[in-house]
Order: sequence, then C-alpha cells, then structure tokens
Amino acid sequence: MTTTGGEQRAGTVTVPAQRPVPPAAPERRGRTEVTDRVVAKIACHAAMEVPEVRDVRLRSGPFQRGPVRGVPWGRSSSAEVRGDRATVHLAVGVAYPAPLRAIGRRLREHVIRRVTAQTGVYVSRLDITMIDVGGELS
Repeated sequence: MTTTGGEQRAGTVTVPAQRPVPPAAPERRGRTEVTDRVVAKIACHAAMEVPEVRDVRLRSGPFQRGPVRGVPWGRSSSAEVRGDRATVHLAVGVAYPAPLRAIGRRLREHVIRRVTAQTGVYVSRLDITMIDVGGELS
C-alpha cells in the first residue's frame, strides 16, 4: 500500500459523525399508569394541606394533626381511576368551630388542583364526608 502525505495506521478508519436516532414519539415510548391507591394517597395529603382539616381517613391509617377521637373506623377515603379521570371520596375530620360549607368548597378546589397537577388525572367527582368535628383552628 502506498501512502501519500500523512501516516495511516492499520485498522483505524475515520467515519463522519453519526446523527443521533431521534426519540420515539411520546405515545410510542410506553405508558404511565397511576393507580387508585396513589390517587387516594395524593388526595389525602392534599386535603391535609387545608388548615381546617384535622384528619383524613385512609384504609391504611389516618393522616392526622393531633389525636383522632370518635372517628368511625368503617369510613375511609378512596379513589377510582378510569383512564384520565378519577372519582375520589374523602372522609375527613375538621376543626370546630369552622364554616363547613366553606371548608368543603376550599377542600374540593385544592384537592382537585393538586391531584390533577401531580398525576395528570382529572378528578371528575370529589365526594367529601365530614366524619368528625373537633380540635381547634390553628
């Protein structure tokens, strides 16, 4: 082999830079599924962010501020996810005295906003059962 100009080493080849493979379209990369339990837990945490809410019942145990007294164990929060929509039921204890309708409205708006922002699942229905009143407003 005859070389003209520079030296060539045996076994090395220079190739032009390769273009990276473009990523697949988002709908072809797979899917993310958010379970009922995850939506229920996020809703419970969001409910506890409302100052007048003292506790939220979930089957695995209470989310609470201070001791829970007289709360019926049979009632608990839950969620059901169908596609990109969810139905949520919250069982909450609230501070006394407090305007229950106003708390319900604030709670509904806050929980829907937080669940949708964190999961991408829209809460199409949110039922709130106030199972206890007690404790003082902070």
